[in-house]
Amino acid sequence: MNPHAIFTSSRSHRSPSDFMLPGKRSAGGEVVDESLIKRTKIDNLISSAATTAAAATTSTGTSSTDATMGGNNPNGTTNGKLPIGGDSNQTDIDEDLHSRQLAVYGRETMRRLFASNILVSGMQGLGAEIAKNLILAGVKSVTLHDEGNVELWDLSSSFIFTEDDLGKNRALASIQKMQELNNSVVISTLTTELTTDQLSQFQAVVFTDISLQKAIEFDNFCHKHNPPIAFIKSEVRGLFGSVFCDFGPKFTVADVDGEDPHTGIIASISNDNPALITSVDDERLEFQDGDLVVFSEVDGMSELNDGKPRKVVNAKPYSFSIEEDTTNYGAYKKGGIVTQLKQPKVLKFKPLEEAIKDPGEFLLSDFSKFDRPPVFAFDVSGVG
Repeated sequence: MNPHAIFTSSRSHRSPSDFMLPGKRSAGGEVVDESLIKRTKIDNLISSAATTAAAATTSTGTSSTDATMGGNNPNGTTNGKLPIGGDSNQTDIDEDLHSRQLAVYGRETMRRLFASNILVSGMQGLGAEIAKNLILAGVKSVTLHDEGNVELWDLSSSFIFTEDDLGKNRALASIQKMQELNNSVVISTLTTELTTDQLSQFQAVVFTDISLQKAIEFDNFCHKHNPPIAFIKSEVRGLFGSVFCDFGPKFTVADVDGEDPHTGIIASISNDNPALITSVDDERLEFQDGDLVVFSEVDGMSELNDGKPRKVVNAKPYSFSIEEDTTNYGAYKKGGIVTQLKQPKVLKFKPLEEAIKDPGEFLLSDFSKFDRPPVFAFDVSGVG
């Protein structure tokens, strides 16, 4: 499977109130309505940003708008250790608020998520959905970027905008409703043309409305950055969509498939080199050649209960061998469980410029149309 491109199609139209987090409660148990206070702060920040931009225009002839919600602007932070794929260390998790996410993602992934600063460029329908999901997930900060203004057709593709937003910058028009989704996420805006220097302030950047030439420039910068910046380019064209991911030349995946480790109940172990292990007749083994396994609760051949990983060879539905000489081990008597030991996998992503020339293997969604994915990929690159 090619890790660089996945084709999908999704569109939803929901009100931000459908995704709002529970309101905070006072010591007396009454719900504290912070919406009025929050809206006032938002209006003041946006007004202040607009005033600053106007002053900058008067004095320098150029304008630059930057509004921040919920805390310090993430543009003042540095990339650091790349929390998305690296270490995040001291990050507290509200287990009551994020209990469901902890069950799905795991504690380590949540720590990395909470330490990540994300850029979402292009606040049309697709960009709004991506930003909404990131904010609800609880990342450290999200910066919304868009240089364009809200137009009439934007109202049909985004749940954020209303007729009152027509003519306003898309990023500035989005910030209030986005902040209402999760007060713990720092949300800011950028309304001027992006530069590569600005990208270095984030751990991941997502582009939904960008030219191919500019995407190649930004991706090359992110790919070579130390540590690499996760680059995602996504777009929707009618019923079709495309996603390109570049997480750097060496991206470590701790769990490749997200499934529980395979296990098997042992029926016999031979004293041979290599040793042959068979399972009970009614339990099919899911091990593959090259998998690492550990043994436990083996009666008789106790040498295998040391917790040492052993490599599987010659895997079959009800038996496999291990690269170990058990000739001088104790004779197997009964029992025993063998468990797969999952190993991290390093993925090597191609930059966008190389992936266009050599896309590799395509993900098939319709096995009756094998030629459709490469044709669609060619069309998308041509249009971009």
